[in-house]
Amino acid sequence: MIKKSVLGILIMFLVISSFSLLQAQENSTEEEKIDKAYSCLEDKIEENCDSLTTEEKIFSLLAINKCKTELIEDSSNEECWPSGNCKLKTTSQAVLALDNSNMDEAQQWILSQRKTPSELIWYLQIESGEQTTCKIDYEGFSTTIQIEEDKKISGDAGQCLSLAQDNYWLEISSFCYDKEISVSCDKDFSTTLLFQKQGSSIIQIFQGTSSAVAGGTTIEKVESFCFKGGQSENFCNYEASLWAALILNSLGEDISSYLPYLITLAEDNERFLPEAFLYLITNSQEYSNSLLSKQKKIGDQYYWQESSDKYYDTALALFPFKQETLTEKTNSKQWLLKTQDNDGCWLDNTRNTAFILASIWPRDFSGDDDDDDDSLDCISSGNYCVNKGSCEGQILSEYYCVGTLAECCTIPLKQQTCAEKGGIICSSNQICSGGDFISAANTNNCCINGGSCQILQIVDSECLEQGGTCRTSCLNDEQEVFYECEFAGDACCKLQTSPPPSFPWIWILLILIVLIIIGIIFKDKLRDFWFKTKSKFKKSKPRPKPGHRPYPQRRPAISPHYPIRKPVMRERRILPSLQRPIMPGKSPSKSQKELDDVLRKLKEMGK
Repeated sequence: MIKKSVLGILIMFLVISSFSLLQAQENSTEEEKIDKAYSCLEDKIEENCDSLTTEEKIFSLLAINKCKTELIEDSSNEECWPSGNCKLKTTSQAVLALDNSNMDEAQQWILSQRKTPSELIWYLQIESGEQTTCKIDYEGFSTTIQIEEDKKISGDAGQCLSLAQDNYWLEISSFCYDKEISVSCDKDFSTTLLFQKQGSSIIQIFQGTSSAVAGGTTIEKVESFCFKGGQSENFCNYEASLWAALILNSLGEDISSYLPYLITLAEDNERFLPEAFLYLITNSQEYSNSLLSKQKKIGDQYYWQESSDKYYDTALALFPFKQETLTEKTNSKQWLLKTQDNDGCWLDNTRNTAFILASIWPRDFSGDDDDDDDSLDCISSGNYCVNKGSCEGQILSEYYCVGTLAECCTIPLKQQTCAEKGGIICSSNQICSGGDFISAANTNNCCINGGSCQILQIVDSECLEQGGTCRTSCLNDEQEVFYECEFAGDACCKLQTSPPPSFPWIWILLILIVLIIIGIIFKDKLRDFWFKTKSKFKKSKPRPKPGHRPYPQRRPAISPHYPIRKPVMRERRILPSLQRPIMPGKSPSKSQKELDDVLRKLKEMGK
């Protein structure tokens, strides 16, 4: 019994060990893979940053705090990048990487690149609860208009203003955008600035409404700007404007005048993931929800791809959530670790590898900087790092947070519930029809963007007819196939046809375990089989079991107590003479004669 229990424990240990080894072979720990990624990035730099492009130097500085000197040398007098052909996007990214440096000159250069966008139309709305007469003044010009009971406007408003939208509003001419417009009415009234994109029917309000009592005055001024892409450009560049506004906001600049352009043209520039920038700038949950809902879900792959580079897009999309833990972020981490190169990088791309590490797995390399850094670490001091502008407690400027665009706060960032995000929670057997699922503080099934929870009903869709299953995202052991589902946002999933990776030594170990188990169960039969097999090669018989009588032997062993018998010859042949020679001088004895007679008879019988 003791031996059986020991063997049982041994088998259990071998089984557990084999599966543990298999798990270790297929998936290294996350920390080991990230260590490998950082090592790969450092190997690519090899203390020689001169061989890198300006963009690679920027993101290497963000990730591992290397190439700072070389990046500064790439500038034109430390005010714009790259030297000789300054670009706004590159300059803004360089300022982001050089977070602790004096960037006053670069900040002024960025501001010098702004211009008035021609893509927006601005309106002045004047309203009153009753009919009223209003006086409008701007740059020494004065005029009077009438507001009727039906809210329509009549009268001549001058060169800067013209009747628009069925006379309900006044359109502001582009050459008057930077002029103050003063309004005073003889009844209580309010004024509002509105704007819309050229060719769009959507009207948006800019910074709320101004009100005044009868005889009072309101002042409105259109301040709307975008940014050029660089010194050689003379038109608005949307991507460059996103980066410039983000950097100016982090430097404490008021960027409200850039938001109308960025917000209104976002739908035309989705390839730049504007929600990532707008969420960092405004801290509005609307942009967070929209950004998370754009995550692609193909089988066990979770990433963002609005441009041609899903690795860059994923790093950019998760950049605002550096200080947060989300289901979407966890899923993308797993996908990134599975698609990692053998050397630890991603697609042998220095920029993308650095951006992924800086955005998703940031580390503190401040101690490697040549500058003296006397600041204290925020996290180790018991405080919390949050995105700038999102701290609901006290900001501790003397403490240091890993990475840029973060500040130390006395209370943690509170993740909003599904209701606070403007969504509804669906049950596990429901889908978000007409909307998108995102994670919230209390659920991963928060249905937003106007969606509704509907029970998933099985219908004879093309996917089901082909043996597939329609899901919002495929399971780990499934792959997506291109058959139609009932709902457009669902994926058709089928079990993976490719066999899982096999490791010979694992299978050998498992086979040995099975053989050991079989040996224990059939040990008696195997013992008898072994003895029979062994007897074919050895003349001696196996020892009998203790307590058993031995089998009788067919012939006795040679012993002095048994006379030696001659074998009977079965073939006919003449035996040689066995008669002994008679020694000279001696006559044969009686016994000798008898023996000779016997031999003679045997000889005759042989004939």
